[in-house]
Amino acid sequence: MVRVTTLNLWKPTERHRLQFVYTVLTKPDGFSGPVFSAVGLYDDRRISHYSNEEQTWKRDSSDAEIWRYTEEPRDSRNGFINLVNTLTNCTSSRCDGLHTLQKRIGCEVEKHPDGSVMNVNAFNEYGYAGEDFIAFDTDTMQWKDKSPKAKETKMKWDTERNRNHYLQSYLNNCMDRISTFNASISTPPALYMFASKVPRDQSKLILTCLATGFHPKHIQMNITLNNITLQPFSSTGVRPNNNQTFQMRTSVEINRDEKQSYECHALHSSQIFTTLWDGNLEYRQQHWAAVAAGAFGIMVLCIMSLIYKSRRLNGEYILIRVKIDPKLNVIIELSLFTHSHINPYCMQK
Repeated sequence: MVRVTTLNLWKPTERHRLQFVYTVLTKPDGFSGPVFSAVGLYDDRRISHYSNEEQTWKRDSSDAEIWRYTEEPRDSRNGFINLVNTLTNCTSSRCDGLHTLQKRIGCEVEKHPDGSVMNVNAFNEYGYAGEDFIAFDTDTMQWKDKSPKAKETKMKWDTERNRNHYLQSYLNNCMDRISTFNASISTPPALYMFASKVPRDQSKLILTCLATGFHPKHIQMNITLNNITLQPFSSTGVRPNNNQTFQMRTSVEINRDEKQSYECHALHSSQIFTTLWDGNLEYRQQHWAAVAAGAFGIMVLCIMSLIYKSRRLNGEYILIRVKIDPKLNVIIELSLFTHSHINPYCMQK
């Protein structure tokens, strides 16, 4: 059974980020037009995206509470493309190479364990060709050029007072949006405890606590014996599941003949969750299912990263082979094949 409390037993801070990220990529001559994309993110969860076909924002979450005080920025897709064309001397049909322009707008909040706000930071910044370009100062409503190429842009944008007033208001309200999201999409962790033998020492056990299914990703975990915190033997850190939630495991080494009073504590979204080890030494299928979900999430990220890194303008065919252990439902091999080579990646036996 998992107990839930709101006691301030630990002192870790909680951080959250709400942001909208824009990217435009120009293409060399012979390829049609620039590529534009924009997404809304809360921490690592996508909440909306821009549809180029419909030229409007589409929301991935239908939760009305999330969007009550939240809206996407009013930045124009065409204005963003015009800016990169100006910087690169490109046109809608002609360009001399690959160029990238990115923007992120939003805020980050840092909270005490009791949920009170410790610090909030708003941002509206652009990057060009992989380097800082220009950023907005909410206090002065002026732009700060971060590159020599941005001086002309700064002079022009500083005179756009209506736009700058809007940006100041939008960023000043960001903290309220983050608070709304915390209440709307926070998912508590499920806790499991189990033990395994230590091959080199039959008098010892490895006791593991697994927290899974939680969101946002910030979590603190420990294992205690009679309310005394034990030094971790190992920890996986926070890892993604395949459903936009997260998991984490922490383990300690214990004496085999001590099977009572071990507890796992997890601090998540200002609440402490606790479960008691029942002394069971066997792995349970639901534990491995949770681990497999995390492995699948990592696999998806690996595939996306590899495809992105391996893409060429002349195109390649990519095949993916996945081997799964039928008993544990765990990925044991993942291979990517192109017409020219083989890339084993991510996980092996």
